[in-house]
Amino acid sequence: MFTKKSLVLSSVEDGPEKAVLTLENDGEMISGRLRLYNFIKEPDGILSLGFLDENRVKKCGLARSGNMLFTFKTDSKLADVFSCAVVNFLGANVKPILFGASEGSGNIEDMLLRLEGDLLDEKPNVKKIEQSLDENEIDYDDEVKAEINRAIDKEFECDCDDKCKNCKYKNSFFSIQEEEKIEEKPSFIGDIKGQIDDLFENNPKESFLEEMIPNSKWVRVEFDSEGDYYILGLVYEGSKIKYVCYGVPGIYQKSPPKQLSGYPVWFPLDSEKRESFGYWLTYQDAESGESVKAIVD
Repeated sequence: MFTKKSLVLSSVEDGPEKAVLTLENDGEMISGRLRLYNFIKEPDGILSLGFLDENRVKKCGLARSGNMLFTFKTDSKLADVFSCAVVNFLGANVKPILFGASEGSGNIEDMLLRLEGDLLDEKPNVKKIEQSLDENEIDYDDEVKAEINRAIDKEFECDCDDKCKNCKYKNSFFSIQEEEKIEEKPSFIGDIKGQIDDLFENNPKESFLEEMIPNSKWVRVEFDSEGDYYILGLVYEGSKIKYVCYGVPGIYQKSPPKQLSGYPVWFPLDSEKRESFGYWLTYQDAESGESVKAIVD
């Protein structure tokens, strides 16, 4: 049984959208956080998280706790190896938007088919998820804040109006809510550090790339029994990680592989034979997680 685990979820439709899922298991409950990256705005509708392990489906409602940040709790019955997906309920539609697996690529088709079917069976429970989100919401609109002001005035017989700047009761109440809304700026590399460390510890080095790309380190990650693999790299600026890089091997083609989002660039292993064997590489900023356009010589 795992105690801590993190993994990256990618867009089901091969878009730039990603998420980092972190889980902590204390033996009784699993607490988790989901951080969205590369979304222009938060998805409309209600988000739900589904897990598939050992042919069982587990579903969790996601409660919004900050900008692009969601939390959840569920029981600890989750195997070490699992797939997961984020599903968006919007009106009458149920749409998977993100997918990931704790090991390898996972079976995305089976996962989404099972998950979507089970969630469609439970669509009446969407109201319960929405209620849970409302209970965890701390951002008050003007109408609600005015109603709270009136309730405080009545309770303490305060004769100031809603614009009073000196009422200690109002200031005390709303300052608490504003403090709760202060959120530390997230770090993409910080969220996925556990997963990165595991991959570098348990997979062989790609020494040739380390020699060709200065201030970098790489590993080769096999994801099936046939020897198929991808590469993972970290590019440093001094002692700080500047970019997180992913790549797939192949022979040069005009269009990059569909499984690589962002801005893939071609890196031949022989600079004099650019159309021979090499890697398609994609770079993400280590702090923000945003895809970046890289120039690879």
